[in-house]
Amino acid sequence: MTLHKALKKQTGVGLIELMVVLVLGSLGIFAVSSIVIESYKEWKRSNEVAALQVDFDLASHMIKSIVEEASEVEIINVNHIVARSRSAGWIQEFYQASNKLIWKNSRTGLTQNVITSLKKITFSVDPANPRLINTTVEIEKGRRKISGAFSIYRRNS
Repeated sequence: MTLHKALKKQTGVGLIELMVVLVLGSLGIFAVSSIVIESYKEWKRSNEVAALQVDFDLASHMIKSIVEEASEVEIINVNHIVARSRSAGWIQEFYQASNKLIWKNSRTGLTQNVITSLKKITFSVDPANPRLINTTVEIEKGRRKISGAFSIYRRNS
């Protein structure tokens, strides 16, 4: 039997075919791993934004629920507000201390951190309507930021 006939009868996988399969397999694994890595990064980014939104919602809800029921509101400075209810007999304060929004019950002296990702908060009375309290909140965690503004109508003043 000649060498040429022996090579034609060979039925295994050749070196070139094996190399082609390895290259194609490597490209496939690279593509899948790239998709997985990018998906993880996007999941992490969306969780960070969701956490910021939760902090913003919590801060705005707490401030709104107390200030709108207050009969008197005093803005101590741009980031410190005191709300009083004559009928219910409570005094509540919100103020910024470093990166925290603090809620204080002035009757008992107890304080509580509302959020720990506060960058800036401001309070102001609307000049056109003194029953409206304008509030802006900026939340920051790492490089992510979220901010918003809302007005609170004091129903009991």
